[in-house]
Amino acid sequence: MQEAVVWGPLIIKYNWIAIIFSVLTAYLTMKYWLKGKSDLSKPILNDITNVFLWAFLIWKFSVIIFNPVTVLNNPYYILYFTGGGRGILLSAIVVLICLSIQSSKRRITFWVYAEVLAAGLLSYIMFYSMFKLIFNNPTTSSFLYDLSQIVLAIVLLVWMYCRKEGFDNPQEINQLILWFSIGQILSYFFKSFFVVVFLGLSSEQLVYLAVALCCLTIHNFIKKELK
Repeated sequence: MQEAVVWGPLIIKYNWIAIIFSVLTAYLTMKYWLKGKSDLSKPILNDITNVFLWAFLIWKFSVIIFNPVTVLNNPYYILYFTGGGRGILLSAIVVLICLSIQSSKRRITFWVYAEVLAAGLLSYIMFYSMFKLIFNNPTTSSFLYDLSQIVLAIVLLVWMYCRKEGFDNPQEINQLILWFSIGQILSYFFKSFFVVVFLGLSSEQLVYLAVALCCLTIHNFIKKELK
C-alpha cells in the first residue's frame, strides 16, 4: 500500500485510512446483522465497540510489554510501532474474555456475540483487502493474497447469511472457524514472502492448522453426543 497522502501540513497514511473505513464497514455490517433484534442490537453493539476500543489500545501499547528495553531507550518507539502479531493475539484473548463476561451479565448467549463479531470481522477483512488492492500496484505478488482474502470473506459471509436463522449456536460457529482457518492456511501460500517453520508451513499457518484440528475434534465430539 502507498505510504501516505499529504493534505496541507497533515500526512495521513493510506493504511490508516483503509483501517478506518474498514472498521466503519464492519460496524455497519454488525448493525445490519442485528436487524430485527431491536432488544439485542444496542447492548451487543455497545459491548463489542467498547471491547474493541480496549483491544486496539492493548494492541497498540503492548509493544511496551514485548519490547520494554527498546521503549525505555526510545519512548518515541511507541508512536510508530505496535505489538504486532503477539499484540493481536493478546487483544483477541481480552476480547473473548470480556465478551464472555458481558454475555453472562446481560444473560445473552455468547454465541450471539460470536455470530455478530464474525460478520463484522469478515466484513473488515474483505474491505481492508479491497483497499490494499486499490492502492497497491496490481502487478505486485501480494495481489493474489489480497484477492484470496476477499474471496474467502465473501464466501463465508454468504454462507453465514444463508444460514442466518439459527446460526447463533456452537456447532455453526465451530464450522465457521474451521473453514476460516482452512481458508487462511491456503491463502498464506499466495503471500509474497513467508518464513517456513515446519512441513512447508509458516508459523501463522501452523497456528491456523492447530485451530482447524481443534475444531474438527469438537465437531466429532458434538456429533457423537447428538447420536
